[in-house]
Amino acid sequence: EPSPGEAKADQAALDQFKLANYSLAVAAMQGFLVTYPSSPLAANAQYWIGMAYSGQRDYKNSIAAQRKLLAAWPDSPKAPDAMLSIASAQETMGDRKSAQKTLEELIARYPGSSSATSAKQRLNAFSKR
Repeated sequence: EPSPGEAKADQAALDQFKLANYSLAVAAMQGFLVTYPSSPLAANAQYWIGMAYSGQRDYKNSIAAQRKLLAAWPDSPKAPDAMLSIASAQETMGDRKSAQKTLEELIARYPGSSSATSAKQRLNAFSKR
C-alpha cells in the first residue's frame, strides 16, 4: 500500500496531467520517482511520464519512458499499457512496421491483458488498410 504522502504526491502529479500541464506533470512524476523509488505507484508514475511526453507530441521521449517502465517493472499491470502506448507513438511517427511488431509482442507477452485485446483490434485494422 502506498503511504498517504505517496498517494498525495502521485495525485498531484496526475492532476497536472489532467490539466494538460504536461511539462509540469513530467517534472512532478520524475520528482515522485526520486522521492519514492520503491513505491507501489512507481511504475504508474513512469507510465504517466510517457503519456505526458506523448501529450507534448514528444514521441521519442515517450517511447523511451515506456521502455524504461518495461525494463524496470515488466510484471506491472501498467506494462501492457506501456507497450500499447509505444505502438501508438510509433504509428503516429509513421513507423507502422515497428508499431505492428510492438503490438504482436504485446499480445505474446501479456495475452490476458485488456491491452492485448486492443492490440488485436489494431492489428486487424492494420491488415485491412
